[in-house]
Amino acid sequence: MAGIFGVAGKEGCIRDLFLGTFYQQARKQRYCGLASLDDDLSKHEFCFDTHRGLVRQQFPKDELKWHKGNLGIGCVDGERQPCVETYKDNTLWLCFDGNITNREELRDSFFSKGESFSCNPSSVHDGTIVAKIISRERNFERGIERLIGMLQGDFAIAALSKEGVYAARGWGRKPLVIGRKEGSYAMASESNSFPNTGFEIFRDVLPGEVVLLDREGIHEIRKFDLTPQKICPFEYVYTAYPPSVIDGMPIVEVRINLGKSLARRFPVNADFVSPIPNSGRWHAFGYSHESKIPCVEVFVRFDYSDRSYTQDEESIVEEAKTKLIIVKAVVVGNRLIIIDDSIVRGNQLFSKAHELKGAGAKQVHARIACPPLMKACRYGKTTKKDEDCLARRISIEKRTDNLDIITEEIRRKLNLDSLGYATVEDLEKAIGMPREKLCLECWGF
Repeated sequence: MAGIFGVAGKEGCIRDLFLGTFYQQARKQRYCGLASLDDDLSKHEFCFDTHRGLVRQQFPKDELKWHKGNLGIGCVDGERQPCVETYKDNTLWLCFDGNITNREELRDSFFSKGESFSCNPSSVHDGTIVAKIISRERNFERGIERLIGMLQGDFAIAALSKEGVYAARGWGRKPLVIGRKEGSYAMASESNSFPNTGFEIFRDVLPGEVVLLDREGIHEIRKFDLTPQKICPFEYVYTAYPPSVIDGMPIVEVRINLGKSLARRFPVNADFVSPIPNSGRWHAFGYSHESKIPCVEVFVRFDYSDRSYTQDEESIVEEAKTKLIIVKAVVVGNRLIIIDDSIVRGNQLFSKAHELKGAGAKQVHARIACPPLMKACRYGKTTKKDEDCLARRISIEKRTDNLDIITEEIRRKLNLDSLGYATVEDLEKAIGMPREKLCLECWGF
């Protein structure tokens, strides 16, 4: 999972490039990078840098001074991006959000032909492979066509060349939205980048579409007929930052709707509704509104902790254990409903339920804003391994696919007084899309 941003305009774009990339930070925290170009320069000289760490810390004002231009792309990712490939009379800088399930096959096919990459062979990742595939064609459009024919997975791409900033979206699981303001045009994984940079949402890049942004505007280059097109519900449930709008649907509206559905589907007498912050907050608002039970946070998320789910594998459990601090004053003697976006391993909810009971809660009920996760996501959205999913392990252990039995066993293991999951029907209604348009693989559908 990555966050990508691109901007093109008649004036210098560096401040918009920095802020636009910064506002994608919630999607990943390991690496960040920027590339920029002034299309008035006869040599089309690029400015480029990548760092390990967070955008705001790694690109202070002094670091940004040498970036110039009216075209630029930026990325936050688990690998170093943007990637670069030089071909014919052009240079391509590329940021990739996606997951290639046949990456080893594609990488080895280049090695077998004597091809080299612009990085150490051990550092070849999805983005470098995609940049190599696209750069072997005579233009970006043909490069995307070749990529579609070779890649297994899904993608969203921002690319910088002397023509401008290209945006390309695959089958739909990876979001990509276009914004505009006077004299400038932008694209981003999430529209969260737009409000504080002055951009207004223009439209989403459609699945299969290639678009070019330059100083003159937004140009539709080509629309590939990709089927089946699928939108990822997990973006709405958890991944996207709350102010964002994806494929025309506000994230906060979806989460509030899911909370309302949970309140109708699983009512319970309680004193307080509380989110597992921050991901459960808007779901909890919806549950509280529908149930008329006050919403009070029994955990405070420590502001200097990271988003645990986007960390490297070894850091996820440790970050989940340390980021939340219990507020005992609102726990003692009360019946609590805690709301979270999902249960993957169940480690965090298990420890927090025990903390609440230990702090004097009378009852702890849990409501989860999506169905039980049953398998890893091939597109890099939920978890990497099937065995990470608690519901799958229980399904195998109990030799059953009955969700009622699986839910009851999870409730028992997590020491909860009751447990309720949102259904696929709840997702359909909240997002406003029929299930045939939604990618439901990680839930076993």
